[in-house]
Amino acid sequence: MTSQAKPRHSFRILFIVSALIAAVVAATEKENPWSNAASTDPVLRLTASNYQSTVFHSGKNGMVKFYQSWCGHSIRLKPIWDQLAKEAHPSIFIAHVDCGASKENDICRDNFITTYPALRYYVNGTEYDYKGPLALEALREFIALTLVLTCNPILDATTCSDRAKTYATKWNQKDVTKIIGEIERLGNMMKNSESSTTAELRSWMRERRDILKIIHGAKVATVIAIQGGKERDGNSDEL
Repeated sequence: MTSQAKPRHSFRILFIVSALIAAVVAATEKENPWSNAASTDPVLRLTASNYQSTVFHSGKNGMVKFYQSWCGHSIRLKPIWDQLAKEAHPSIFIAHVDCGASKENDICRDNFITTYPALRYYVNGTEYDYKGPLALEALREFIALTLVLTCNPILDATTCSDRAKTYATKWNQKDVTKIIGEIERLGNMMKNSESSTTAELRSWMRERRDILKIIHGAKVATVIAIQGGKERDGNSDEL
């Protein structure tokens, strides 16, 4: 009887140990958001092969987060950074550098990164330290005001997405009164739907409003120029 009980007892111990190991692994993955992020990470990962070309030579503005996977502050910032990357405007990049990875450690050392997370932003290839708040809305506003290349359908249509170009063409054919009314409507929508709309929709409302302001300004400038020309012509006739 004793010789038959030992295998069953050993199997029971092995089962318990395996269950404990599985629980520890699951808990570790839950606590460390980078554990399964390699294939699903929306953030551009910078390495020695793409760091210089991305931040200095891509023609885009952007932000880079230098982090350590063990750092509590880095872990708390990760979902915010992921969200910023998911909703990023096509004219910018949102990236990160894992300072704990052997291949990226040189990047962090060359940039004198000593605290984590460290945020840097890049405008026209020039690097700056970001010292502002780390809340999602604060970062969204900073990115929109500082980094995003505003669509200007009048001066440079290449700054606009296809959707923005279509919208601008439609409204450029309307009179100033209707444009003013639409600007006010979009402003009220943004104010009243702050908590009930997605960030993507709010961004599109803001972009439409800004496009209309540019079109409105161009139309007003054209009217003023025409009136000025008529006045000069009138004065010439009197002379």
